[in-house]
Amino acid sequence: MKKLISFTLLFLICMNTNQAFGQFGEPEVQKKEAPRNLFDEGYKTGFGFNFILSDFGIGAGGQFRIGLNPYTEAIINLRIAGLKDPTEQTFTDFLGYRTIPEKYQRVISVPLYAGIKKRFFADAIADNFRVFSSLSAGPTFAFSYSYFNDFNENGFRENDARIYQFTEPVNDIFTGWKNSETHWGFGGEFLIGVDFGDNFSNLSSVQFGYTMNYFAKGIQVMEPCRPDLSRINQAPENPCSSGPNTIAVGNQGDTAPFEEAHDPRKYFGSAQISFVFGWMW
Repeated sequence: MKKLISFTLLFLICMNTNQAFGQFGEPEVQKKEAPRNLFDEGYKTGFGFNFILSDFGIGAGGQFRIGLNPYTEAIINLRIAGLKDPTEQTFTDFLGYRTIPEKYQRVISVPLYAGIKKRFFADAIADNFRVFSSLSAGPTFAFSYSYFNDFNENGFRENDARIYQFTEPVNDIFTGWKNSETHWGFGGEFLIGVDFGDNFSNLSSVQFGYTMNYFAKGIQVMEPCRPDLSRINQAPENPCSSGPNTIAVGNQGDTAPFEEAHDPRKYFGSAQISFVFGWMW
């Protein structure tokens, strides 16, 4: 009888122990949810306003997006932005007057780029912080016009009345268009960015990258020629291929020869940061 009671108690203890392990043991591994994406949730088309900051200044335009698969989109960018020569230096006097020595023309560009945008690390990063990169390229139309009022049409800005007896004023951005030129080139950009937010109907992105444009014939951004004031009344060592050969200096009838200064610039490249705000549907 005692043996039967002992066996019964041992059996009950073992049963309780198994229940305890079952109740307080390691939890079951939960299956990870698949990342959300715009394509599968029906957001396959989008448009946003694009604002750009680069070494060339400020630009603005629009971006159109078309979903191709859950993590890939086709993109089309159209914008307007300025172009500058990397050697430009802007000076401001105590009156706030700004000037860029040796600048010849202002340049406005209108690139049209098409490319691919790809999302990365979808399984590792939250859906409200969607990391992507994009690569796009296409034609660029550029419009250049006079930086200063060239009274004597010699392609050089007389900027010191003590030397040249007069000065030629700098045009504002809305003046000088009658002496404009048009240019066609090719450009592209590579970007790394982030799309923000859980609400896929709102488009909010920040992008970092590099943009470039190439013009086979070049654009004369800086003055092609300048006078060599160290060779008064002498022949030039490196004659300028365009414009007159000499320029009058002083008030004694002296002249200075024109020398080659800057070649037309063919390549324009800059780092940039841009922001996109818009809608997906």
